[in-house]
Amino acid sequence: MRSIIHIVRMWPTAHDPQHGSFVVAHVRSLVAHVQQRVVIWDGQGAGQHLFTEEFSLHAPITGGFRAKWRLLKSLLSEDQAHVVHVHGAGNDSALAFLLIHMLYGSRIRRVVTEHQSQWADNPSSGAVWTLRLAHARTAVSRWLAGLMQPHSAGADIQVIPNSLTSPLDPIERSEATHRRFLWVGDLTPLKGLQQLLEAWEVHHLGYPGDTLTLAGGTQEKGIHSDQIPGGATYVGPATPEEVHQRMLHHDILVVNSSRETFSMVIGEAIERGMAVICTPIPGPQSVYTEAGITYRKDHSLEDLIHHLATAEKWSDAPIQLKRFRSEAVATEILALYTPAKK
Repeated sequence: MRSIIHIVRMWPTAHDPQHGSFVVAHVRSLVAHVQQRVVIWDGQGAGQHLFTEEFSLHAPITGGFRAKWRLLKSLLSEDQAHVVHVHGAGNDSALAFLLIHMLYGSRIRRVVTEHQSQWADNPSSGAVWTLRLAHARTAVSRWLAGLMQPHSAGADIQVIPNSLTSPLDPIERSEATHRRFLWVGDLTPLKGLQQLLEAWEVHHLGYPGDTLTLAGGTQEKGIHSDQIPGGATYVGPATPEEVHQRMLHHDILVVNSSRETFSMVIGEAIERGMAVICTPIPGPQSVYTEAGITYRKDHSLEDLIHHLATAEKWSDAPIQLKRFRSEAVATEILALYTPAKK
């Protein structure tokens, strides 16, 4: 069985259980096929990470590249890894790839990289060199692959999506005329929460029976009660499983982000029978074309208020996104771990 070392920058913690859940889904999809160790380069130390009983997790005690490389080198020597798979890219991953090529040569058969949203801005030199020093490169959507391609020196970018879990429990749909909206995300400006709160204040005046549930943030940083308008409820940070449960009891998901590369939450919502209102962002638009998703005209406050007012519950049978199941995703990833015959 092949041995894989994953290097990740995002991994769920007790304080932020959603952080890096897409990486967990990728690693979990490979469990039956390869031996895996996960090296976490997030600066959080080793004490707060979740899923320690499920995966072999390792984190440097101190920050800086020397500590990261010292830990990685010890695992490379001990584990005889066949593949190093970096999720994300930066100066440290580029330097690690260079050292792997220099010190380990063909013993490490493949170095693979998977990328997310940093390519929507001006990519750092570390991200570019991580891309170029890899044997295989992946992006989670066609849109993201298109952003990366000019920096790859002609190398191919393989589109491998995130992995989505199918619903396990029955959907509960309300027969009432009021609508139950849901928003899920972290509290960064990219997720557009502040604009949604402003739009909801206006919406609540015209539709006082509608409700809005807000899920996300961390234990240290959440939404203060003074910021929550009428008809809205903040439930704090939530694990992916808790988010899935809430989706079964809501009608409409609101995605108000200014940028998403894939947006797992959209696929999870439509598989659980929800309608989706989404900003016109090219990442999800290149991933999802299914019924039940309304891509808005623009990012304005007026447009968001209009779509909240006119949103309809999705009454059709939930869609099954089998192309995003862990088995299908694992097959695509495993193909990258096998060197092509020359």
